Amino acid sequence: AANVYGGGSSSGMVEGSSSTDSWSERVKSNNEIKELRKEVKSKDDEIRALRIEKMSLESEVFAYQKDIETSNRDYENLEKDFKELEGSQSQNSEAQIQLEVLTTEHTAMTAQLNATCADLEEIKTRAKADIDAKEEQWKNREKELLFEMSVLKSRAGKSADDDLDMENGDVDDPAVLKARIEERDRRIAELEEQLLNGEQLRRALHNRIQELRGNIRVFVRTRPFLPNDGAASNSSIDIMPDGESLAIQGKHAGEGHGFKFDKVFAPSAGQGVVFDEVSEFVQSALDGYNVCLFSYGQTGSGKTHTMQGAGSGVMRGLIPRSIEQIGLHKKKLELEGWEFTMDASFLEIYNEAIRDLLRDAKSNESKHDIKVDSNGRRTVTNLTVKRIDPTDAACCDDLLSLAAKRRSTASTDMNAVSSRSHSVFTLNMTAKHLEKNKLIRGTLNLVDLAGSERLDRSNATGQTAKEAMAINKSLSSLTDVFAAIGEKSSHVPFRNSKLTYLLQPCFSGDGKTLMVVNISPTEESVQESMCSLRFASHVNKCELGKAKRTCTKVR
Repeated sequence: AANVYGGGSSSGMVEGSSSTDSWSERVKSNNEIKELRKEVKSKDDEIRALRIEKMSLESEVFAYQKDIETSNRDYENLEKDFKELEGSQSQNSEAQIQLEVLTTEHTAMTAQLNATCADLEEIKTRAKADIDAKEEQWKNREKELLFEMSVLKSRAGKSADDDLDMENGDVDDPAVLKARIEERDRRIAELEEQLLNGEQLRRALHNRIQELRGNIRVFVRTRPFLPNDGAASNSSIDIMPDGESLAIQGKHAGEGHGFKFDKVFAPSAGQGVVFDEVSEFVQSALDGYNVCLFSYGQTGSGKTHTMQGAGSGVMRGLIPRSIEQIGLHKKKLELEGWEFTMDASFLEIYNEAIRDLLRDAKSNESKHDIKVDSNGRRTVTNLTVKRIDPTDAACCDDLLSLAAKRRSTASTDMNAVSSRSHSVFTLNMTAKHLEKNKLIRGTLNLVDLAGSERLDRSNATGQTAKEAMAINKSLSSLTDVFAAIGEKSSHVPFRNSKLTYLLQPCFSGDGKTLMVVNISPTEESVQESMCSLRFASHVNKCELGKAKRTCTKVR
C-alpha cells in the first residue's frame, strides 16, 4: 500500500510541475503579447505622430514653397523697380548735368548780353554827345560866317554890298548850306576810312614785326559782370577804343595804370570774336608749327570759360572752335589729295603730379613721367592717346566732357568751381601727300592754367589750401621762366615745374605762343588784376626768335 501510495504521489508531482511550467509559459507569453501589443500600440502612436508630423512638415514645406514663390515674385518686382530706379537716376543725373550746362551757358550769355547793352548805352551816349557837339559847332560856325558877312558888307560901299550880295546870295540858301555840310561829312568819312586803313596796316606790320622777333603774343580779356559781382557801374577796367589799350583804376581816387597789348577784348566781346583773333595760331599749327595757347588769370576770371566754354552754341570756347577749324581744314586737304590724321591727349598737372584725363574708367592711374627724345620732343609715359576725327563733333564733345568730369575742382570763396590743376590738351596733327612727297607735322597745345589766388581772399583751408600753395608755386615757376627768357638769360629754369618742362619746346624758339590773360572787372579783384596785367606785360616783351616749321619729305 505504501508503495502503491508512494508511487502515486510521485507521478502526481510530475504532472503538477508540468502544469506549473505550462502556466508560467502561458503567463509569460501573455505578458510578452501584452508587451508586444503595447509596443505595437506605441509604434502605431509613433507612426501616427510621424504621419501627423509629416503632414505638418508637408504643410510647412508647402507654405515655404509659397513663401519662396512670393519672395521670388517680390525679388523680381524689386529688381524691376531697382532697374527702373537706376534708369531714372541715370536720366536724372544726365538731366542734372544738362541743366548745369544750360545754366552755365545761360549765365554766360546773360552776362555778355548785359555787357553788350552797357556798350550800346555808352556808344549811344557818345554818339549823342558827338551830335550835340557838331550841332553846336555848326551853329557857331554859321554865326561866325554871318558875322563875317555883315562886317564885309559894312566895310564895302552900298554898291559893293549889292555886288557881294549878288555873288554870295547863295550863302543864306539852305540847300547850298546842306550841300556843303554833306560834302564836309563825306570828306570826314573818307579821312576816317583812311585812318582805319592806316591803323589796320600798322597792326599788320606790328604783328609781322612781332612774328619775326618771335614775341609771345598777349591778348587780354575782361569778363563781364556776373550776378554775384554787384553793380556793373563799379568796374575797375576801362577799355580804350583802339582795342589794344586799357586802364585799371587803383584802390585810391585818381590812382590808375595804363597797359597796352596785342589785343584787348571788352566784356561784350563774345567767344566768336575772341576766336577770330586766335584762329591764325590754329592755322599755324596746321601749317606745321608747334603752337601753344595759354589761358591765364586769377581764380574766377573766366579762364576755363575762354578755353572750353559752355554748351554747343555761341558759348563754345577756344578748344571746340579750334577742333571745328581743324575739321574744316581736313576736308579741304582731303579734296586736294592729302591724308590727314590727328591724335589727342588730355592731362592735368595736380600738385606736381601728372594725371591722365582720358584713361579707361576701370583702370587705375599709372605713374607718368616726361621723356625727351633725341630731337627734343616731349612725351608723357603711360598717357592715353586717342585718334579722333575733327569732323566728328559728337565724338569730340564726348572726349572733352570726359576730361572735364575728371578734372580736379573745388569750391572757394572766390569761385564755386575752381580748377585746382593745370590742364593741357594736346593735338598732334599730320598731313601727308605721297605725290608731292610732303609730310607736315604740327602740334597745338591748349593750356588752361589753374587760377592764382590769395589765401586770405579765397579762405581756402586744409587740402584746398595745400592745392592753392602748389598752384601758386607752379605759376611762380612759370613767371621765373618768362623772366629768364625776357632777360635772355643763359639758364632758363624749365625743370622747376612739370608744366614748364613739358612745354619747354613752346618757349624755346621752335614754336608760337599766345597767352590770353583773363581779368575780373570787380573792384575787389583790382590787386589780382594788376598782378596779372603786369605779368602779361613782361611776357609780351619775351622774344623767342622766329618759329620753325616742320615740313619734311615722306620718303
